[in-house]
Amino acid sequence: MPPLSTQIVGSYVKPAWLVRHGHEHHHDGSWWRPGAEVLAEAQDDAALLAIREQERAGLDVATDGEIRRQHYDRHFAQGLSGVSLERLETAAFTTELTTNTRAEGLDDLWRAFQLAPTITGPIGWASSPAVAELRFLKAHTDRQAKACIVGPMTLYDRLKDLHYARPEDAIMDLAAALNRELKALEAEGCAILSVAEPALHFKISRSREIGEATLARLVEGLTTPVVVHVCYGYAKYAAAKDESPHYPEVVRLLARSPVQAMSLEYEQPGHGPDLLRHAGDKEVHLGLLDLGTHAVETPAHVAARLREALQVIPPERLHPCSDCGMWFLPRAVARAKIEALVAGTNLVRAELGLPIPEHARRLAPPPAAQPVSA
Repeated sequence: MPPLSTQIVGSYVKPAWLVRHGHEHHHDGSWWRPGAEVLAEAQDDAALLAIREQERAGLDVATDGEIRRQHYDRHFAQGLSGVSLERLETAAFTTELTTNTRAEGLDDLWRAFQLAPTITGPIGWASSPAVAELRFLKAHTDRQAKACIVGPMTLYDRLKDLHYARPEDAIMDLAAALNRELKALEAEGCAILSVAEPALHFKISRSREIGEATLARLVEGLTTPVVVHVCYGYAKYAAAKDESPHYPEVVRLLARSPVQAMSLEYEQPGHGPDLLRHAGDKEVHLGLLDLGTHAVETPAHVAARLREALQVIPPERLHPCSDCGMWFLPRAVARAKIEALVAGTNLVRAELGLPIPEHARRLAPPPAAQPVSA
């Protein structure tokens, strides 16, 4: 990608006319508002809205907003053999991340979250849940397309394992299956393959044991650039996120891995440039939008954070992005935030003498801005 290419992690606003927020982990069909006879059309309309919002804000890379996914993770279970979506059992989710403060009023959501599809046999790849989504995106945008999937360690934590004796065996089979999903997306054609793998952070002890091997199996044989997104979890579920002592270790793990890029949550946890010193020679998609607040960042704030990051990562390896997930935000807030991301990036582009893409010029600074050295 060109230097300082702008994008979101993957998900964009899911309108209240499409879904019932707070029901995202319910398996009773209550998540979707439209009836079955119009649901596909409504999802198309919402995906078009997400694409157009990204385009009008001036982002360089577009996703379909992950509109058709009730869960960014369990969505991919439907494409796997050896996993039952009908047999649901309680799978208590545990995390080694202790720096988040859970938002209040989520007891019902967490009870629903723990009811999980089951692993009932050897895991394999049967079909792609994401290729049709990528085709729709490419048919409706001229921007570079990013296709997003879940990572194997994270997906394993969202399932109840009734088959494997060892979690690492199930995770490696999931990595092999999701590798086939990535290859199907690569064959369809896209600029970036994105993998959401927060479990690298949530289960740091497991990551130390098998994280690098899992990532290596996941990206085996791919030629399209792969970015791995590691975060603190949705701001919707966390009233606060303090800096985690394990996050630099995760960044170092990604720096050693065969992936081309890492996508980091940065703004809400309050990370600074020292974190980026662990990134090695990888490209970094840097989260500069705090999704834990409806306050909109100013372009000047985005630009200042970018300038700090550029002290460590050169512009050709640094790409302004959002923090983790935008699907739960009000549309006006999300739109204003991504416009601020582009406008702030344009300030820095002008200072560095970098070209401002035509699609981002509406939010460009005055042409009198003078280039300065990086």
